[in-house]
Amino acid sequence: MSEPQTAATANPAGLIVMVFYLCALIPVLIGIAPASALIILVPLGLVGSIVQFIAGAIELKRGDVVNGNITLAFSAFMFYGAVSFMFKFLNIGPQDTSSVDGWVFLSMGVIMIFLTGLPLRAGFVPGLFFIITDIFFVLMAFGNLLGMPVLNQAAGTIEIVAVIALIWIIVGTIQNTAYGKDVVPMGPPWIKS
Repeated sequence: MSEPQTAATANPAGLIVMVFYLCALIPVLIGIAPASALIILVPLGLVGSIVQFIAGAIELKRGDVVNGNITLAFSAFMFYGAVSFMFKFLNIGPQDTSSVDGWVFLSMGVIMIFLTGLPLRAGFVPGLFFIITDIFFVLMAFGNLLGMPVLNQAAGTIEIVAVIALIWIIVGTIQNTAYGKDVVPMGPPWIKS
């Protein structure tokens, strides 16, 4: 059983904007919305990256080196996505940046894979989110690098599980912190400390 969190944390704010961002991205990846709908990622990504930056900075200030750095990395990734989509919609630069996007996704995926052991100690749900996110980044990387949209579609489909896990983490972190006890359990850790 994970320990209930008693100190206030800014991390849920960064996760909430990530849920918004992913819920705009997933329908396009799985093919139920047109690519033109990605325009919504520009404001979501710009505002979301600011919220995540602030949340990450607060977490680092609290001494939470794991959540702080990961949240800041997601902030940069979200900003990259927002500016990239903005340039495409404004017809600035090339429309197809998949070869570069693939390497960006791959680098983020490799970093996330190396950090996954830490959340696996935090509980079942945080561990599940990281495992799914690792798979998402690898699928997106190779989907872009190999020009295989089916991999991007698979990434979008699996990311639905990550969104559900994120919502659980958000609600659990806020509720558990507010009540000072495990109201919304995160489940047993994948790896015991």
